[in-house]
Amino acid sequence: MIKLRYYLFNFIIIMFKQYNQNQLQLLPPNLSDMIAEDHLARLINHAVDGMDLSFIEQTYSPDGQHAYPPQMLLKILAYGYASGVRSSRKLADRLQEDIVCMWLAGRLTPDFRTIADFRKDKLGDFKKVFEQVLGVCFQIGLARVGKVAVDGTKIRASASKNKAVYRVNLARRKELIQQKVEEIIREAEKLDEEEDRLYGSSTPHRTGKKFTKEEIVKALKKVQQERAKLEKKQRVLKARKQDIKKKEGLMRRDRNSFVSSDPDATVMMMKEGYIAPGYNVQLATEHQVIFGYGVSSDRNDTKLLKPTVEEVKERTGRKPETISSDSGYGTKKNYRYLKKERIAPYIPYPSYEQERILKNKGLFTPPKQPDRELEKYKFRQRLRLQSEEGKLMMKRRREDVEPVIGNLKRNLGFRRFSLRGKRKCELELGLFSVAHNLIKIRNWVRKLAEWDDGRKKGIELGIVLGYRTA
Repeated sequence: MIKLRYYLFNFIIIMFKQYNQNQLQLLPPNLSDMIAEDHLARLINHAVDGMDLSFIEQTYSPDGQHAYPPQMLLKILAYGYASGVRSSRKLADRLQEDIVCMWLAGRLTPDFRTIADFRKDKLGDFKKVFEQVLGVCFQIGLARVGKVAVDGTKIRASASKNKAVYRVNLARRKELIQQKVEEIIREAEKLDEEEDRLYGSSTPHRTGKKFTKEEIVKALKKVQQERAKLEKKQRVLKARKQDIKKKEGLMRRDRNSFVSSDPDATVMMMKEGYIAPGYNVQLATEHQVIFGYGVSSDRNDTKLLKPTVEEVKERTGRKPETISSDSGYGTKKNYRYLKKERIAPYIPYPSYEQERILKNKGLFTPPKQPDRELEKYKFRQRLRLQSEEGKLMMKRRREDVEPVIGNLKRNLGFRRFSLRGKRKCELELGLFSVAHNLIKIRNWVRKLAEWDDGRKKGIELGIVLGYRTA
């Protein structure tokens, strides 16, 4: 493209690149040629193609129209979560606008409801997908189950905080309803007294007193109106009592609140400092690779160490050598469990840091009646944590699991669940965990390719995972 510009009696020639939006091509372009060779989508494509998805295929019926391939829908979801896009509507839009999504879907365009229904109904055993991704991590030497770090974080539930139900409020409402019932009983007794005053011990038709027809009709009408009001109040109170009973059934003994629109969620304090319905998300990692994950309605971490360690053992088939975590997990029950499993704990007890500081100042006063078993565990933890290896382990924990949580929240946008119910929220956490691990695999292969002595190995791994390294 050539343009002429007149400047100080001279013509200046300016050259631009050729630009034509209606340019035709002899052959249609191949979408694969337009995607970078080390793009994350290529890894996702090859990884999903190599998975055993028979557990998903078994959920389909042979009747009706042909369904969209589950491999294609899983690729779209995995890439969406890895890109920070999890809305089914936005993913459906990307299938018509984004070249990468078009290539992953093979130009198929399922609507948003198909994507949402697949995620909701077909991924019940999603942890089988997670296990297969972990298998790739072990195969390429990215991680091994040895020094595992555990931590938890609060993630907001999809439900509104206005739908929260508290145990204290239920007790107050129950007491208030009982007071209302007593008032109705007193009012009914007053009506009986009023009838006795009018008719004595006789019925209205056989009373010895003389009443005019108008007086009898008026009195009966008044009594009937009052009784109708009482019966209405009784029906309302009965419905309220049934509602409270239902909510008490949803309120488990170990919880003080739940949300009516998501009964599995609990009102808890978020890290940002506000109170909202949410879940306590647990992660177990090593070298920033997620080995196990879980979702709990419990606000505290103390009861969640054992389920998390058992999850790691189940998903990897291996037992950790050490477990490191913060003081939220430092209880006698957890120390006892890890001792039984022969796993070395690097877990400070809740008062460890305070004791360490106050002892240096000469201000610490030991408890009067200590728990001997707990004191033994605490003594061992002090020795372990104050050793050079212990200091290194605690530093390593901060550099391992905490960046994973930061990546999920900051980079992948995982600050709030979009699904409701513990099972579905665990599925969503699994999708984020798979996306995170796939990103780690891609970065690991890139790093190997950059090292001179590992370049050949990086190229081989790249071919195994479905793309070539430059």
